[in-house]
Amino acid sequence: MAAVGAAADTLRENGIAPARPGGTTFADARTANEILKAQERRLRLDERKGKLIDKAKVLVLVHGLAKQERDAILAWPARVAAVLAAELGVDAHRLQTLLDSSLREHLADRTDVRLRLG
Repeated sequence: MAAVGAAADTLRENGIAPARPGGTTFADARTANEILKAQERRLRLDERKGKLIDKAKVLVLVHGLAKQERDAILAWPARVAAVLAAELGVDAHRLQTLLDSSLREHLADRTDVRLRLG
């Protein structure tokens, strides 16, 4: 019975009404099967052409890039504090400490940012 429902769903998803209301015929099931085979061939072709990528690989890559960016942001106060302190005439260590704590607080507030794929 699940197969009949799946065939009807496939037809509906592709804008095709079943041959008879309330039921799925063998012809409907065959049409749904042909649609699914064509979709599968399209996916394989798109994958070979490089149009599709592995979701797990993307998530690993994005995580690595986000970590690199976070590390670069956290290193920024140490790089610029002395120059900024000299320009402003303030204590370099105190400025670096304030910048560092402010950046860490900002990043902590952003922990709810999530990448959603599909």
